Amino acid sequence: MAKYAGISRRTLIYYDQIDLFKPAKIGENHYRYYGIDQYFELDVILLLKNIGMPLEEIQKFLKNRNVDYALTEFQAQRAKVDQQIDQLKEIRASLNSFIDRYERLKDFDLESITYAFREEESFVVSEIIDTIDDIDSVQVYGRFYSSVESRDLFSGYPIGFLVEGAAFNEENFHAAPYRALVKIPDDRLAHYRSSKIVTRPAGFYVSGFIKDEIHHINIFNNRFKKYLKEHNLVIDGDIWELLWQDEATSEQPEDQIFEVLIQVKQIV
Repeated sequence: MAKYAGISRRTLIYYDQIDLFKPAKIGENHYRYYGIDQYFELDVILLLKNIGMPLEEIQKFLKNRNVDYALTEFQAQRAKVDQQIDQLKEIRASLNSFIDRYERLKDFDLESITYAFREEESFVVSEIIDTIDDIDSVQVYGRFYSSVESRDLFSGYPIGFLVEGAAFNEENFHAAPYRALVKIPDDRLAHYRSSKIVTRPAGFYVSGFIKDEIHHINIFNNRFKKYLKEHNLVIDGDIWELLWQDEATSEQPEDQIFEVLIQVKQIV
């Protein structure tokens, strides 16, 4: 029977123990004996198992075999499979995003600054973090990340921070009040309150990468200011920081790599 079904002897014994598929009789020698007609019932079990039906549902199915019941159960199982397919598609999309992100990290240039058009993007944001108290900051982060659905939080797009554009002229905008942010696709915006959504408008942005932000922010800031002056540009929006290299690719905080984007306009 085990050879016929392509399963192990141990599996047959387990099916007997849970009253799913019992032998026709057990001999005085404690051997299990199966009848030829039991092949058909075992075929049903293997069929149902192959389409992903749990053993406890198979037990119920075997006791209610008719066309209407089978049709209902198969339709329900298909709905479960469709849901699993959707979940796998989400996982694949996240993996694609992570892979694209990490491939970009292999070619990033800490010295270059770019001026390019960026499409509009939407983000869900935290409350303002304006305290130097680490405990208070952690509490804000905790409230924020727990409010973001995992499919969005772990989408593969870098998390980031939003700082008012006026802070750029301060000596160290790293110390300015800021908000944490997570990118949200347009088809997911309805899952969040409008008050928690901010949009980075389409437009021209100056951007560059920075490593170990805390220790190099001033040098980076001066490079940005020099670039703006040389190209007759002025700030025309807020500061967007995206964390491209995070703890998933390095255990050292100083290895973090941010992309800083600032919307600008030409001086007339």
